[in-house]
Amino acid sequence: MSPAETLRYASRVRPCKGERVSGDAAVIRQLDDGLFVAIIDVLGHGPEAHELTPVIEGFLDRYASQNVAVLMTNLHQHLKGTRGAAAGFCAIDSVSGRLTYVGVGNTSIRRFGATETRLVSQDGVVGHTLRTLMPQTLALADGDLVVLYTDGVSDRFTAAEYPSVLHHAAEEVAGNIVQRFGKDHDDATCIAVRYQA
Repeated sequence: MSPAETLRYASRVRPCKGERVSGDAAVIRQLDDGLFVAIIDVLGHGPEAHELTPVIEGFLDRYASQNVAVLMTNLHQHLKGTRGAAAGFCAIDSVSGRLTYVGVGNTSIRRFGATETRLVSQDGVVGHTLRTLMPQTLALADGDLVVLYTDGVSDRFTAAEYPSVLHHAAEEVAGNIVQRFGKDHDDATCIAVRYQA
């Protein structure tokens, strides 16, 4: 199957209550061998934070690749002198189901399926402070769902609180997580990717 058939995905970005624009961003790009996914949370919220999101989106559009650690390092250099951002990058190989993740700051990634797995983002701010990156990997199984979200989404929800997360389409999952678990006082963003081997 092609990457488009193997990996079904969707995203939802919701501004902080009272704001019209968000400092969060979701970037999803198909690669020859799979999918690149990035969740971004520019420091702060509202118009000032939103000014930086198109800069980041443009950079990732141009350089999206499977090598997430190199890409994160390059984005860090690109954002020096700005307010900075938290970011989580994920690359998924559509044939093997191998997922590679690197995250900096308050972004989260979880896998729901036969087992639930959470990968860890490192401390830091992209554009300000970046420690040595330690990419993590997961082997996805058929039907697994990967969700990435910013800290505007409560990190405490479980599959028991949202049992349909295992069955809903990616679009429903992204929307439901933001609607049900998003915090009013912050921008909230979720990306959902379903792997179908």
